[in-house]
Amino acid sequence: MNSIGKRILVIGSPGSGKSTFSRKLTAITGIPLIHLDKEFWNYGWVETPSTEWAKKQENLLSGNEWIVDGNYGSTLEMRMEKADTIICFRLPRVVCLLSYFKRVLSNINKIRSDMPDGCPESFDFEFMKYIWNFPKTSGKKNLERLERNKDKFIIVFNKRAEAKKYLKSLTN
Repeated sequence: MNSIGKRILVIGSPGSGKSTFSRKLTAITGIPLIHLDKEFWNYGWVETPSTEWAKKQENLLSGNEWIVDGNYGSTLEMRMEKADTIICFRLPRVVCLLSYFKRVLSNINKIRSDMPDGCPESFDFEFMKYIWNFPKTSGKKNLERLERNKDKFIIVFNKRAEAKKYLKSLTN
């Protein structure tokens, strides 16, 4: 088995495949998975207040082993500091947007396993704009943060095939 850390951060655009990859990675490694969306959102799409959010993450990150799936830029530095491995999905925005459409169509009005109760899937045009603009906004900031964290084990996937190949390498 290839070596991978014990505190793994998975970031990238919505629709890039972070959650699917993270679920597969936890199945291979046995490392507990934390979906940030499930922790941040409350019933009815109510956000966790920022001060509470930071404290909640400190608790989530207190363990020796975790895979954290999600961006949440306001607290990303905290997670990067504690991570030993950072996996960044850098897929084309068209791919991410099409994946979002597919996800919504297959889960409309359902609650996905990586989301809390009371947060059903639906089309969200603001979220689509966020995905479209991600490479120039949050994605750019993520890459700048990676540059400042070169002491970590960093993996960047530009295609889903690269992520699949990496997961396969962990099982050999």
